[in-house]
Amino acid sequence: MIIAMRTLYQKCKLVHGDLSEYNILYFEGHLYIIDVSQAVDPDHPHALDFLREDCIHISDFFKKHGVAVMTIRELFDFIVDPTIADDAVDGYLEEMQQKISARGDVSVEDEIADSVFMQTYIPKTLDDVKNAEEDVQRITSGKDTGDLYYQTITGLKHALSISQPSSQNDKQHVKSNPTEVSHINSDDKSGLAKADGDSESDEDENDESGSGVDSSSESDTQTPADRKAARKENKKKVKEEKREARKNKIPKAVKKRKKKLAKAKKTR
Repeated sequence: MIIAMRTLYQKCKLVHGDLSEYNILYFEGHLYIIDVSQAVDPDHPHALDFLREDCIHISDFFKKHGVAVMTIRELFDFIVDPTIADDAVDGYLEEMQQKISARGDVSVEDEIADSVFMQTYIPKTLDDVKNAEEDVQRITSGKDTGDLYYQTITGLKHALSISQPSSQNDKQHVKSNPTEVSHINSDDKSGLAKADGDSESDEDENDESGSGVDSSSESDTQTPADRKAARKENKKKVKEEKREARKNKIPKAVKKRKKKLAKAKKTR
């Protein structure tokens, strides 16, 4: 049934709006959804409100018959998630079934969370989000983002998970591309240490060429040990600046949105 709900939304681009056991026919092992005259397009102002109501009706029906079901938010996210490929749906539902079995009965906290979810406004696109940059910072910093209900429907959650690879992948990337460390968003210390070590010779040349005034004016007064200490301090400062720049790097999804907004303002 829930696959049919997802198909209706993703393929037919419709939200039923009055889905319940009274609008479903079962014949020879197949479900047929009827009474779709009031169905609305996903762009309808109240489309997501109608969809959440449909999720409640279907969940309540199966719960009455002793079936362990997803929470309302889990079902909603499954239906609207644009990143789930058709051939990955079965695997997704198998993992969800294992999660439901391990969770057991729905807790009071889950029921309260669903009640809040039902009454909360959900933006359909990042253009509708007031503080998208701040929300992205919350997601990337590992803070609680349970109240960011638009992560799935906009594809933001999936996009950020791709832009921030695991530390293991970062290490492999550093080994194969030591000169591209500045493009890695990971704070993995071992990876940074290796990358900095591989680029020491380049930094030495840059330090010497970048501090030409000091070397020419003080070369006669500084001892070799002093010059070496100065270069080491300068390299340490450069590394710290690069590390801070990586921490504050804006994800591609946010950059793309800013460009889109800027372009829209120019055309007005």
